[in-house]
Order: sequence, then C-alpha cells, then structure tokens
Amino acid sequence: MKKLLLILLLIGVVSFGCRQEQVITQLEVGRSKLLDAGLTLEAVQHLENAENEEDNKVEPRALLIIAYSHAISTGAARLHNVEARYQTERDRRVGELGEYEMKRILHILGERHRVQKDAMQVLVDKGAPAVPFLLEDLIKNRYRNVHGDFVQILKDIGSPAINDILKAAGDSKTPAAVKIQLVRIVGDIGDASAITGLEALHAATPDEGLKMEINTALYHLGNEGAESKIVEGLTDGNPVVRRAAAKSMMFLKEHPADMLIAALSDSDDTVRMDIAKALQKYPDAGAVDGLVAILTNGSSLNTKQTAIDTLNHYAENGLADGLAGRLIILLANPEVVDHEDRLRIVQLLKKPALVKQIQDADQYDNLPHKLDVHFRETETNDMVKDALNELLLALE
Repeated sequence: MKKLLLILLLIGVVSFGCRQEQVITQLEVGRSKLLDAGLTLEAVQHLENAENEEDNKVEPRALLIIAYSHAISTGAARLHNVEARYQTERDRRVGELGEYEMKRILHILGERHRVQKDAMQVLVDKGAPAVPFLLEDLIKNRYRNVHGDFVQILKDIGSPAINDILKAAGDSKTPAAVKIQLVRIVGDIGDASAITGLEALHAATPDEGLKMEINTALYHLGNEGAESKIVEGLTDGNPVVRRAAAKSMMFLKEHPADMLIAALSDSDDTVRMDIAKALQKYPDAGAVDGLVAILTNGSSLNTKQTAIDTLNHYAENGLADGLAGRLIILLANPEVVDHEDRLRIVQLLKKPALVKQIQDADQYDNLPHKLDVHFRETETNDMVKDALNELLLALE
C-alpha cells in the first residue's frame, strides 16, 4: 500500500512539473498584447517572431496586419518612428492577403475587440477579393452579432463589390432576408452601373418584397420612374412590401402626406417606425393623432421612441399646439396600465418645448395642478413618480 501511494505521489509530482514547464508561445503573447492589453508595438514584435516560428502562418499573419494597422491608426507607430516601416509592411501584406488570412480576420471581427475598425479597414483595402467571404458569412449567418460591420465593409468597398453582391442576391440558396439586405447595400453604394443588374434581378424574381426593395434601390440610383411603384407599396397586402415602401419614404422627393399619416396605424410595427421617421423629415400637423396613439398601442420600444422624437420635433416647430394637455390627459387615463408607457409620456413632457406649452397654457386648464394631482393621488410606480417630481420642480 505504501509503495502504491509513493508511486502515485511521484506521478503527481512529474505531472505537475510538466505543467509548470509548458511554454507560452510568441503567438499567444502577441495575440494577448494586441487584442486584450492594447500594447500594439509590443504585440508587433511578438507576432513578427511568431510568423517566423509557427508552422501555420495564418494566425500570426492575420494578427500582424491588424497590429500594423492599429499602430498606425492610433499614432503609436508615428510616436515611435516606425510608421513608414509599418505602412510599407501593411501595404505589402494587404496585397498578399489570402483566403485563410481573410477568414481569420472575419473570425477576429466576430470576437469583437478594440482593433475592430482596423480589422474592418484591412478588408476594405483588400477590396473585391474579400467580398465572397463576407457574403458567405452573411448568407450562412455566421458571426451574426457583427453583420452590421460586414455590411459596412461591403458598402465601403463599393463598386468593386457590386457584381458579387447582385449575383448572391439572385442565388436561390440565399435567404430572402439576406437578398433584401444585399439589394439595400447596392442602393447605398450608389453606383448607377448597378441599374442593369438590378433591373434583371427585378425581372427574374417572383418575390414581391424583393421587387419593392429593388424599386427603392433603383430610385436611389436615379430612376425616378420607380417612385409611383414605391408609393403604391404602402397599401400592399404583403407586409414585406409595405416595409420596403415605408423605409423609402425618407428619400422620396414627393411624399404622399395622407398615405403617410394613414400608415401610422399599419398593423406592422416596422412600417409604423419608418413612417414616424419619415414624418419627422416631412412634418405634417395632421400626423399628431397617429403619433400619440403609438405611445400606448403596443408598438415596440424603438417605434415608441421614434414617435416621441417626432412629436418633440413638432412641438419645437409649432406643429403640435395643445400636445402637452393631451399628454397629461393620456397620462391619467386608467387604460394606460403599462408604467413604462407612462414614464415615456412624462419624459416627453419634460422636453423644453413641452414644458413651455404647460407654462403657457390657459390658466383655466391648470395643467401643473393636474400633474400634481396625478403625482399625489394616482400614480403608483416609483420611476414614474420620480420623473413627475422632476417635471413639477421644473415648472415651479
């Protein structure tokens, strides 16, 4: 028994010693200094060594080009008189960047680090060769939390990306939502050379929602004949079509005010939000009722916030006379059971333009008193009461 215990003890000691002797590689140190500590110049030294030492060069090369970029963009390279060398190395490596290095950079982007913008810029500077890998990740829904960054990279690459984007948008294997996103990117790039490809895609697709997105992109690119089709889309039975049309209202030269106001009560939340945005750009006093209704009608938080921003804009510009009084009545309405809705109403009432309306209201209306009564006798939520108290103090 003693011998067995002694053997087990010796095995444990040897095992512990082996663990103690594990070597931390130049690559691990360089990665940590770049992505975790932000010690870019030190990271460059370790990564340059790692590139020589590692059999697989993909990781050190991907990290190294990001490190050069970050040192240049932050000014650290200039401060230490290595900017010219780093810039030369970066330019060379962008040209030599291969498939596996680009995929590794996409993976690093998916992790989200302090070097995010520099990693994005590497792919932007690589240009067209990076586009297929960005599209693949969008289509296969990889790194979903950074799809916005991928979209921005494609926009920044611009015209050289258009052919690949249109090809992906016309591929039957591409999900419908991604096709819509890709068409929007083409419209945002703004290169009229894409018109022919968009028109061909429009003719080939049976998807009415995608067709409306294509109409919008064509309008962006100068095809004003698409405007009437976009306006018609506001009343289409397909919510995807209405969403595309509503999103376009911000950009139309002629905006159908009556149709915009009616669309504030659309059954689709995204439509309501984009219409509320459009009505801030194209104000109409007749929209006040619909905007106020959004505050308590079950719309999403983003849509309610958009309605608040638009109503405040109207109050600031004299397009919402009597709004403060209406909001105070709504605040006291027992049917507004969600305290978060009441809180948003009070937050809107605290805006300077609405405070002024309360102060300038007819004394017969006695709006401050109504607020005080609600504060003292009716309101039960502490957060709403705190906001009301701040409003009442501002009115003193």
